[in-house]
Amino acid sequence: MIEFEFDNDNIFQADSNLQRVDGSSQEALSVRCPHCLHVGTFLTETGGLQWIKYLKGESKTKARFINAFMRVCPNPKCNGVIFTLSSTSEFVRVLPPELIDFDASELPAKLLSTLEEAISCHAAGAYRASAMMVRRLLEEICDESGAAGKDLHARLVALRSKITLPEELFDAMGELKALGNDAAHITAINYSQIGKGESEDSIELAKEILKSRYQLKSLVDRLRARKIKSKP
Repeated sequence: MIEFEFDNDNIFQADSNLQRVDGSSQEALSVRCPHCLHVGTFLTETGGLQWIKYLKGESKTKARFINAFMRVCPNPKCNGVIFTLSSTSEFVRVLPPELIDFDASELPAKLLSTLEEAISCHAAGAYRASAMMVRRLLEEICDESGAAGKDLHARLVALRSKITLPEELFDAMGELKALGNDAAHITAINYSQIGKGESEDSIELAKEILKSRYQLKSLVDRLRARKIKSKP
């Protein structure tokens, strides 16, 4: 997705030419609905607004038109309303923001709440807060699994004897702990920055850890239940 830098970085504030526009000629947008988490093609429902934003360091002849419209999720079971800002097909902002998809089945309530908070922080652009919530998720996995220790490092070591996971996921926990530590402190030790990419990767790794710890057995059991029973 394209990101532009504007002289006035408040994209909701028009630099000039604020006007009403007809929504019938606007392109449909394919986005993930922040309400039902399904990807859909969103059409404009009403007329909208258009304004000009001046690009940073450029002449005013290279300004961008920003289009703002209300749209409704095409999923009839959802009907969630979103607000979109767009300038090109590659520049789209959605409010409420799009959320990273995940499977909530079989997850303990406390862990589910923490994962949802990490994803909400990411969607809001609070990437350090998201990394800190993923670190908290590790603490809760240790607590739920009975892995004790004087600090998170010791608890993660103890966790290896409490649960069965691929070695790569245990290693990933160490990286997530380090990322969360850097997010919580002024001086970074392990990561030079904590931005969108780091936040997304930490959430994806957390999802894989949760899947392996809490959801894989249920998935296998469901598959086995569909097997043809042996004849007597």
